[in-house]
Amino acid sequence: MSNRSRTLVGLALTSMIAATLTACSGSSSDDGRPGTVTPAESSGGSDGWDGNIAIGVGNRKGVDLVTLPAPDQVDVQCHGEGDNLTVDITAPNGWHATLTHGSQTITVDNETLNYPAHDFAESPGAIEAVNRTRPKGSTKQYPLGVTWDKPSVGEVEIQVDADTPPHWMVNSPYEDFDMYMHISCGLK
Repeated sequence: MSNRSRTLVGLALTSMIAATLTACSGSSSDDGRPGTVTPAESSGGSDGWDGNIAIGVGNRKGVDLVTLPAPDQVDVQCHGEGDNLTVDITAPNGWHATLTHGSQTITVDNETLNYPAHDFAESPGAIEAVNRTRPKGSTKQYPLGVTWDKPSVGEVEIQVDADTPPHWMVNSPYEDFDMYMHISCGLK
């Protein structure tokens, strides 16, 4: 092998190592940390999801319908703290959701099912109607919708049942999107 060939091989190897180290080092501004997920206080009692973590479409469990994952099947990444907290959720069967602190809106997509990103939120009217129908003395601490920082900072309770958008081709006569879970991001 000539000196020129050795030099070219050396440069190529150095470039590959540098590229690998850059890819593996990650961004120093990425403050993501894992969160934990548990069932919501009320997991859509009328839909039968009580006691489960639920995300999906329809009124029954299925790969292209509602997913009822175990906590260790849901990946939760928390970014930032307090008013700057965002939460990324990945669940089986292609479900992905993003929440931003203080917002009632959840952005959901599912590439597996060809569901492009869509913003879901409970309407204030629906939240008020559910709150009015709660029996006096009810011990439920979370209303319908998205509740932030309860019982402590960095926690979010999600109880959403909203109409799916027309551009999602849903394989169920019941076309609502359901998401029921409690997430704890804690502090860094």
